[in-house]
Amino acid sequence: MTRKRPTIQWVVRRGLCTGCGACVGVCPAGALTMHIDGRQGGYVPRIDKTMCTRCGLCVDVCPGHTVDFEGLGRRLFGDIPEDIVLGRYLGCYVGCAADKDIRYDSASGGLVTALLIFALERGLIDGALVTRMRADKPLEPEPFIARTRQEILSAARSKYCPVAADVALREILRSQGRFAVVGLPCHIQALRKAEQQIESLRERIRYRISLACSLDFSFRGTLRLLWTLRIPPASVTRLEYRGRGWPGTMLIGRSDGTETRLPLADCRNRLGPFSLRRCTLCSDLTGELSDLSCGDAGLPELVEKDKLGSSFVLTRTPEAEELLESAAAEMAVELSELDVRELKAVQSFAIFKKRRLRARMSLFRWTGRSVPRYRQKLLPPARGDCRSSIKFYLARYALSGHRPILRRLFHVAGLLKRKNRQGPAAR
Repeated sequence: MTRKRPTIQWVVRRGLCTGCGACVGVCPAGALTMHIDGRQGGYVPRIDKTMCTRCGLCVDVCPGHTVDFEGLGRRLFGDIPEDIVLGRYLGCYVGCAADKDIRYDSASGGLVTALLIFALERGLIDGALVTRMRADKPLEPEPFIARTRQEILSAARSKYCPVAADVALREILRSQGRFAVVGLPCHIQALRKAEQQIESLRERIRYRISLACSLDFSFRGTLRLLWTLRIPPASVTRLEYRGRGWPGTMLIGRSDGTETRLPLADCRNRLGPFSLRRCTLCSDLTGELSDLSCGDAGLPELVEKDKLGSSFVLTRTPEAEELLESAAAEMAVELSELDVRELKAVQSFAIFKKRRLRARMSLFRWTGRSVPRYRQKLLPPARGDCRSSIKFYLARYALSGHRPILRRLFHVAGLLKRKNRQGPAAR
């Protein structure tokens, strides 16, 4: 008799779901679908109990409750990374698409777009899991398998909203060929866990490309942004969070033919208070389990003169290194080596992810909430991390309207203040 195991609802009830969609993508019974949780503003899975067999695969692949970075690292790379901030890497570069049109229309210089087109046209992959905004619902993203150059181009640019990208794993499992997968660190974590469970999936994935992620933003943030601009959501026919050079602009097209453009900094400031709660408990900035990681270079010398955008690139496997070198040799991308110390100097969110995580998790525990389990080295905490984390959450929830959580945070802040006043002797 088959033992019935916990379902993904066990993760959802604890508030640990990342919304990555992997559980839906690999469910052998097709019992799961993703839906938008209106209160949280992100994706959560919904289960059809009449179809569910309680096999437990959805929990096994879920990165929301547990990620064994050290165990996966040993199996994938043969060792545990010495670099706590960036993870294991073979090479560190700065680059962009050689095609100026691709570079201008993308985010961060279009390097990922150019690499995918190169891999597809050279027969290295048969398709790529990427994300575009839906044509029929322009405020919602659409993960899909791109099989042509034009389809890859349609997925260029950042999406500052929840994306359940790994739902498209279902199509990969049903298809023949080799594929690239582009996602955020949580998508790559789920993919690696899924590959440990499903050999056929591991055989079909050739490249795993991670986009650097500090925090993702909820759909509530986008709706609030539209409200402040006095744009009815129903009138939006086109939404691009980013593009048109660096740092880029947000573009909102409406049914009356008019367009509104917003500088990227303004867009991110308005979305900032609506970062997804589970994202604030993430330890992975660059996608440490990927083959290749990319993100805004942000180097001072580039910020001053670069109007088209560039990416930092970390290669983590020989296959990724070979892909990058081949694309550069055939002039699909422009590439130059980057001192990893320069990259760390501009990645301030690594401190938020790797040093203050313990403080944020402590706050969650004190307010009665669950936290994920990571097997991974973190940076040593510093004095004031807890205070900084309280300020972060107070600002976030004050602007996004979560009053119950605000009351708990104020209570914790009061306890900490009294504890500090008592001094060492009283402790």
